Amino acid sequence: MPTLQTFHGRIVDLRRHTNVHRYGHLSIGPTDRYELWLRANDGAEREFTVNTRTMPARRGHEISLIVTAQKVPQVLALANWTTIDGVNYTRTEAPPLVRAFDLVVLPAAFLAATMAWGDVGMVLVIPGTLAYLLIAAAGRALIRSRRARQVDLVIDAEALRSHEQP
Repeated sequence: MPTLQTFHGRIVDLRRHTNVHRYGHLSIGPTDRYELWLRANDGAEREFTVNTRTMPARRGHEISLIVTAQKVPQVLALANWTTIDGVNYTRTEAPPLVRAFDLVVLPAAFLAATMAWGDVGMVLVIPGTLAYLLIAAAGRALIRSRRARQVDLVIDAEALRSHEQP
């Protein structure tokens, strides 16, 4: 798992964007997105995007963000020190049931089974697909719960760090 980073500062700008779906189309991910600018104690400002419906902070609040250490960081948690509130997004956001990778693997498995075993392969694809989706969901749930515990530990460490500072 990638390492996690913490950004601490005050929110100088916070904007909510809501995606509108026309003609009854449903979205796969969250429909709300927050863009926030965080000013650190040294005066540096940084922009973050959070895809969620839950935002327990507003302009002027002192917060800490826990993000992945990637080129484009993903916000995993927000701790609000002004209101003593927060959210662990790995726990609160619903995980996608099917990922783009699955949409490549399953048709490829269908073709391979059909080419290898003919009609029997077509029949075996159904229980194979169900087994694959069940195993993938269980594995993703384990990874998600491990990540949520890791984020909780970082939030606790950040709370201790910010409590020790004057």
